[in-house]
Amino acid sequence: MKARLHQIAITNFKAFREFSLSLEGRHLLVYGGNGAGKSSLYWALYTFLQSARKSKKDVEKYFDPANPQNLLNLHEQKEAAPKRGEIALTLRDSASRNDTTYRISLADHGTANQPPILKGDLASDFITYRFFFGFSHFRNSEKFDLWPLFEVEILPFCVSTGGQSPFEMWRKIKSGDPNPLRQPGIAGSEAYDRFRQNTSAFAGVITAVVDAISSEAQRFYDTHFATDDPAKVTLKLAVTTQPSATGSNQNEFKFTLPVIEFGVQLDGHTVTKPQSFLNEAKLTQLALSVRFAASLVNLHESDLKLLVLDDLLVSLDMSNRMQVVDILLSEAFSNYQQIILTHELGFFREFRRRIGSQHADWRFVSLQGSAAQYIDARSEKNDLEKAEDYLNGHDIEEAAMFLRKAAEDTAKRYREWAEGKALPPGQFFSLTENLRAAKNKLLEGIPGSLYESVLKGAPKEHRALLISSDDADLDNNAALQPADKGKLKSKRRDLRQVLNHDGWAKMDAVEAVDRVLEMTERVLNPASHGNATPLYEEEVRRAKKLIDRLEQALTTRR
Repeated sequence: MKARLHQIAITNFKAFREFSLSLEGRHLLVYGGNGAGKSSLYWALYTFLQSARKSKKDVEKYFDPANPQNLLNLHEQKEAAPKRGEIALTLRDSASRNDTTYRISLADHGTANQPPILKGDLASDFITYRFFFGFSHFRNSEKFDLWPLFEVEILPFCVSTGGQSPFEMWRKIKSGDPNPLRQPGIAGSEAYDRFRQNTSAFAGVITAVVDAISSEAQRFYDTHFATDDPAKVTLKLAVTTQPSATGSNQNEFKFTLPVIEFGVQLDGHTVTKPQSFLNEAKLTQLALSVRFAASLVNLHESDLKLLVLDDLLVSLDMSNRMQVVDILLSEAFSNYQQIILTHELGFFREFRRRIGSQHADWRFVSLQGSAAQYIDARSEKNDLEKAEDYLNGHDIEEAAMFLRKAAEDTAKRYREWAEGKALPPGQFFSLTENLRAAKNKLLEGIPGSLYESVLKGAPKEHRALLISSDDADLDNNAALQPADKGKLKSKRRDLRQVLNHDGWAKMDAVEAVDRVLEMTERVLNPASHGNATPLYEEEVRRAKKLIDRLEQALTTRR
């Protein structure tokens, strides 16, 4: 069974008064300005999954108006009859298509001991910008101790090789008080013994987990970030002070917190203060390597696996962000259902472009509204969809503008695929340049003369007639030697293959590019839109059909 998140419904929780969002098993890319509920969506998902491991009392407090720790919407609570706070997630079994809805509220702890949610909580991962801020906020005089950050941002998602939950082990000793009830005599002594044993067990597990993350972080960094480094970067994460507990009574007892230090070497030379020596982009790359390594090391078997990222890359420029986007879209994270949240519209659009031909696997929404009113999730349309809307409204100039954007986007993505690398950031290439580059790549697999003199303009229904369907003419040619007949038959088979399959697909793509190039001067050239000769709706509709065809032809080459 494979479960995917199908529907989210949130009532009277943080920024949401009443909110619903349908994913239908797809990944989700969300744009939301400040106050639009982006972080509230993150915390609703986090709170929901964490609730499976919590007691009913610990869950109730989030929805109890009388509890000072409640997370209810302040504006909804002012109503005469406020709606009951609730988070409900619907999971769909990919095989049976059956839906199951789980709920948490003041009256409902529907996630308690539910295997799909328990496993999903351990298998899922939640990462916010806070991790990277916490990774770099150390003053020059401070030791680079990541334990406080590790405890909050990584430990809840870790598991030991023996299947134990380090987070649950830590919760048993976190208070540092072996005998909170102050039990005397044997009962008190046993409490101190248990605490020391639990602390020792946690020390062994946390050391093994951190060592595994450190090794994976180095591998991850070398794979994704090391290519352009002028010096070899070696990183190390280690428990340098193990948690410990000594003493068997209140007066003698001492509890020592763990210390997790982070170190960096450049060509074997130790960087004593990475937070001061390295620039923000490099430090973020190292932090990403550690954080993603934690995700990859702690892989769990689960039908539900979410990767939820909230404004993850705010400290990186756009080119470095796109490098990370490529990682997220790679095989490394293909087994997660991803939910990406950002407050930057430019990044939202670039991420969407990078997804390319896999748009059907994603839902794109923008959050609109405020906590005081209502927040809606509105589908964010792409440029072709916007052009269609303007055409239907008979706004021809606006339709042509969005068609131009769509053509530029498609041509840029295809050129990047064709050349096997991203175009230089900040460097502009015209629509015509990118289209011609795409065409040239396609023509590499088709001899130019064959395309121009034979393939171009040949109707589909005539393709099979260009070459005889059998080789009887070769068999009956007495002037040919048997070996020559065999070679000619082999070459003819290859030519049929070119004409009937891959070659025709390439030819269709080249023809689509040619047709769009013909349209650039009249419909897709913004400089021509101010001319006295008006655009006609029919020619803009024809242009849209061509761009639809271009999108289909070029993206199928990926």
